[in-house]
Amino acid sequence: MIKQVVGCALLVVLAAPAVAQVKAGADPARFDVADANKDGQVDLAEYGNFVEEWVLLNDADRDGKLSRDELKDAPNPSKFDTIDSNRDGFLVIEELSTYSDGDFAAMDANSDGKIDRAESAQRK
Repeated sequence: MIKQVVGCALLVVLAAPAVAQVKAGADPARFDVADANKDGQVDLAEYGNFVEEWVLLNDADRDGKLSRDELKDAPNPSKFDTIDSNRDGFLVIEELSTYSDGDFAAMDANSDGKIDRAESAQRK
């Protein structure tokens, strides 16, 4: 089921790449990009969509996985080994989703299911 949802999401993002507006690197406007509905908070669905768009942006060879080389300019490339749970040298959406769910929970300091700007700033 999750693969179907991710597949549909990837299809939508690939069909309209200009809509994503996600930029690589430590852009100070990343919170605003992730906050798709502009309510001042990022929920888990918005965060997941932001991560998926980030993956597409960085998947230079469009093989559906991220290599260490594709992430050499990422904000924190040292997390690669932590996220690569099967140790195959590539990151796939399942590994990134698992990691990002935990990352979201860690940022959601008050456990309300949303990350506000203050919680996002504390994580940096």
